[in-house]
Amino acid sequence: MMCRRIVINGRVWEGDASWRWVDEVLLLPLQAAVERLGASRRWAIYPQQLEIEKDGKTLTLEIGAAAAWLQDERISLDCPVYLDNNAVMVPVSLLCRFFKLSWALVEDAGAAVLSRAEPALIGKTVLLDPGHGGEDPGIISGDLIEAEFTWDVAWRLGSLLRLSGAAAAFTRQREETASLIQRTAAAETAKPDLLISIHCNSFIHPGRNGLETYWYSSWPARQLAEYIHRETIEEVEIPDRGVKESAFYVLRHAPTVSVLVKLGFATGDRDGHILMDRWLRERAALGIFRGIRAFMEAGAIQM
Repeated sequence: MMCRRIVINGRVWEGDASWRWVDEVLLLPLQAAVERLGASRRWAIYPQQLEIEKDGKTLTLEIGAAAAWLQDERISLDCPVYLDNNAVMVPVSLLCRFFKLSWALVEDAGAAVLSRAEPALIGKTVLLDPGHGGEDPGIISGDLIEAEFTWDVAWRLGSLLRLSGAAAAFTRQREETASLIQRTAAAETAKPDLLISIHCNSFIHPGRNGLETYWYSSWPARQLAEYIHRETIEEVEIPDRGVKESAFYVLRHAPTVSVLVKLGFATGDRDGHILMDRWLRERAALGIFRGIRAFMEAGAIQM
């Protein structure tokens, strides 16, 4: 049975409860949103009500009721609020309305992903460059094909960015072949705020594993690389091979702040399972996303 995970604002919630479908309505444990978004809650013994407060607004829930109250507004629910092993289960539509979130279900990773519009990302464009593709498969190691892997991670990252208010563009589509010149031309056309190139690594010995993140020439690019590297290491717990400067073609010629991320060694005895696992790919995208967000929030792009 696939695990049911919850991601809120770029971080995995580690609680015991999980999401579930009830009569075609997705319900999530209220505790996940309260903890991740810094809301307060207060129980009333009778009737069995729960008040949630956030940013001066109050949401009132009653166990078993088919409606909730947002301030003085009555909101009909698609499914009643109920208790499941002390977890208060709430329709995702109500959580999104109260906390001003967007959501998506990443079915192959078993993850319900919720995100608010991030002020630092709204109106920004991030160009994602999945390495290789089409006639160029990149590294092939067992069942892993680099071109497929890089597209998968880039697509996941693009979904996270869109949920958070940014625009995501790509230098190639899923089965498309794109030369280095075409990739930099795509950057000229898209005029992105950032470019993230995604690859994996290889070596003749399986004992070599780890994440490498590359930048070239500019101080903002180095900062972006450091943010992404730190957050990805934290999320995936992959060996740390450092942030490095290198004159990769895309980094030299892209007309914007650019980094190249090598998400482990396809040939590595530790990294191989990370690169093949759908949930760990989602977590790698989460790490890169948080690095982008932290960089934009720091205002480093203006330096």
